[in-house]
Amino acid sequence: MKSKVEIHGICEKRFETVKDAFALNFKEGMEVGASFAVTINGKFVIDLWGGYKDIEKTRPWEKDTICNVFSTTKVPTVLCTMMCVDRGLLDLDEPVAKYWPEFAQNGKENILVRQILSHTSGLAGIEERIPIRTLYDWDKCTSLLAAQKPWWKPGTQSGYHAVTHGYLLGELVRRVTGKTLGTFFKEEVANPFNIDFHIGLAEEYVPRVSKLISDRPIMENLFLIFKAVFNIANNSELVKKEIKNLEKKIMLDYGDEDQFNIIISNGNIEVNKGKIDNSDCTFTTSKDRAAVMNWIFSNVDEEPDYVSKHLKIKGKSENTQRIKSLFELIATEARRLGPVGIKLGLLEFAMIRDHSGDREWQAAEIPASNGHGNARSVAKVASIIACEGELEGKRVISNDTLEKILEEQIYGPDLFLLTPVRFGLGVGLPHKDRPSPNPRTCWWSGAGGSAIRMDLDDHIGFGYVMNQMRNQTLEETAVNLYHSDTRGNRLIKAVYESLELI
Repeated sequence: MKSKVEIHGICEKRFETVKDAFALNFKEGMEVGASFAVTINGKFVIDLWGGYKDIEKTRPWEKDTICNVFSTTKVPTVLCTMMCVDRGLLDLDEPVAKYWPEFAQNGKENILVRQILSHTSGLAGIEERIPIRTLYDWDKCTSLLAAQKPWWKPGTQSGYHAVTHGYLLGELVRRVTGKTLGTFFKEEVANPFNIDFHIGLAEEYVPRVSKLISDRPIMENLFLIFKAVFNIANNSELVKKEIKNLEKKIMLDYGDEDQFNIIISNGNIEVNKGKIDNSDCTFTTSKDRAAVMNWIFSNVDEEPDYVSKHLKIKGKSENTQRIKSLFELIATEARRLGPVGIKLGLLEFAMIRDHSGDREWQAAEIPASNGHGNARSVAKVASIIACEGELEGKRVISNDTLEKILEEQIYGPDLFLLTPVRFGLGVGLPHKDRPSPNPRTCWWSGAGGSAIRMDLDDHIGFGYVMNQMRNQTLEETAVNLYHSDTRGNRLIKAVYESLELI
């Protein structure tokens, strides 16, 4: 194994500092395998890759290596939806129920198509508790979303639809075209332009996949989440009744010094950092599998195999069963009484990072989260938008329709992301905390670091894809102007500097 990572691909001379920035990400130990690409006027000026497909660093990242880009998938999905708008199949200002009659339940009769696109519909998650594998069942997920009540008044605030965005938009596309989102994208975008991006990955492409490498969570964030959940529980009359005469000590153990204790006494629940002796029940997992701790809050009957493998429970059976039942009640109350962030944090969605390498996950169509590609394919999708709807002499979408995605739909603190977001139609727009050299710019990103960015003023498309996911502190993220992830931000900034735009 070589100590220095070789950087492959093309990079025009004027962008040498970008190549240096790409190499620096590896030198600083932030990358295992990655790719970065930039188009200007639809032509590649940068197409770089390097590193390894595996954490052991034994298999090189090749030119055609692809991996799951999580929410970067949303931009191809939005593009497909807007193509349907352009063709007159969808109207942004018509109710969703016009195209999807079953959607008109539980106060959703007047939710508009544009409110789905802009994450303001109030359907940020699926209310019913479902196992991860249910995400592979399109009809089940769309039926659950059609039946449930919005979590807030539609159109009044954004609450990032991390996973549901794809089912909602995908079902609209299916209703008006008869094609699934993945099929529509393949036939209308990927195949005509030779774009190596897949929403629903066929078996033949699996050998090229680099599985994502999870980063360890920031334990302080986990502690704050647990504290918030149990604070909500202390204000629930149902929980108060359940713990009135209960005296229990519980440990949540992630190893090393990362241990939390929960004391139930005198009708109150208290969460603290640190170890306690003589606990009635101890839940133990590694930091690498921290999300499995969410299972203690689950009332889903089917226990995933990986949970039983990675989560150890120690204590007398009567104690563990009583505590597990209590935690299920606490989770139910936290989802009922708590904010959107808590609702989503207690769903199985929180565990999808641990499943992105599963064949079932790859094969399913989850148009908000499970797209597979590399920087080259992401940048080529971006170039369709950056070039105002035309690529390689072919018109994909009219400029008039494309301009609509740049129209501000909502701007303010997002109910899930908890930071200010300025949403257009399915994309982020520039604002004071996320500026851009050019105003007609939009973007989105994927969990762990991937990015897609479109600059319509200078016709620049960006794509960044990697396999090493990163969890960053809020402080580190706050100083990044162009992309939340430090690595991608460094690359995008270097491009702008090379073009003398900043």
